[in-house]
Amino acid sequence: MPIQATNITYRHSPRFGLEEISLHLEQGKLTALIGPNGSGKTTLIRLLCGFLKPQLGEITLLGRPLHEWPSYDRARHITYVSQTWRPTFPFTVEQAVLMGRTPWRGKYGGFESGEDVKAADRAIELLDLETFRHEPITHLSGGELQRVMIATALAQGTEIILLDEPTTHLDISWQQSILEKLRGVISDSSLTILASIHDLNLASIYSDRIAMLSDGHMVAYGKPADVLTADRLRSVFSLDLDLDESRYGDAPGINYRSPHKSWSHAR
Repeated sequence: MPIQATNITYRHSPRFGLEEISLHLEQGKLTALIGPNGSGKTTLIRLLCGFLKPQLGEITLLGRPLHEWPSYDRARHITYVSQTWRPTFPFTVEQAVLMGRTPWRGKYGGFESGEDVKAADRAIELLDLETFRHEPITHLSGGELQRVMIATALAQGTEIILLDEPTTHLDISWQQSILEKLRGVISDSSLTILASIHDLNLASIYSDRIAMLSDGHMVAYGKPADVLTADRLRSVFSLDLDLDESRYGDAPGINYRSPHKSWSHAR
């Protein structure tokens, strides 16, 4: 497995953290990480990136303990996209995407190579950012900036991409478009992608595997049809959700319903 966590525990405080989490990310698969707010999704992603170190258990990258990898070498294998980025310097979109190539420029930096420029151009084209190529990133909307972050990640050229809520700030058309593009990248390059996703239907449609967290514990891991069961969803999200087991072929669809059925709508 490209990256694997075995019985890892990490606690921020007595109330927040992860307990004995095991997860293996499969090459050429998109794994959706789902769970309520505060369930530990961001913490798990940051552990898998090496930004945090588990207090118990072990994470391996290509069979080698993650903490043994120098950060510079790690960045040639793992790309991380955070759920928020607030730029303060007005780099252009092109300059920002080229920053994804930093790990490949040598330890002492230097100018970008022709391959760096090609990688940035491909990512800009894939995320439909050509119109904004020379615009300062400080002038972009939240959704446009999110696309720049994902383009920067793709330009980095690693075999593992970890995305913390990649569809944040995006309207529904762009949410679907981004996930379609990620599926295409996986198909073309056999990448390994983990993405935390709040929309359960998008997770069901686009993921090969789903990892479900609740209160810092791994509740389930497997194919969407095996993880997204009515009883499990009710237990984890404290909601009654209607499940259509065949809406997306071999993946279920989730129908949200309001407990306030007596609401009237203005005509």
